[in-house]
Amino acid sequence: MNFKSVDLRTGLLILGYLLTFLGVNLSMKVATQKSGTSGFWWWFIGGNVVGFFCTVCMTLALKDQNPNLIYALCIGGGFCFLQVASFLIFREPLGLWQWAGIVLIGIGIICLQIQTG
Repeated sequence: MNFKSVDLRTGLLILGYLLTFLGVNLSMKVATQKSGTSGFWWWFIGGNVVGFFCTVCMTLALKDQNPNLIYALCIGGGFCFLQVASFLIFREPLGLWQWAGIVLIGIGIICLQIQTG
């Protein structure tokens, strides 16, 4: 059983996607909590600027690797990190089924990296 490897450049692009994905989504959550229009707009605009780099990182990562692996790492990993970050930062409760979902997504990402033959 072999695992698909990701080179350093692609790994850094995936990490960049994960960080910007967290940044844009957490910025939008903070924007919704701000009262008054000026606080909202700064977080909203900042989140959209960060979101631009989210798209750039995924596009460049797709250039180098199999799309199935990149989509799994970026979208699945981003979702899992966002759920854990929301739990830690905003104290959003996660039940047993939500934690199980996060673990299963992680297992799915690992399974996508397994090569046969």
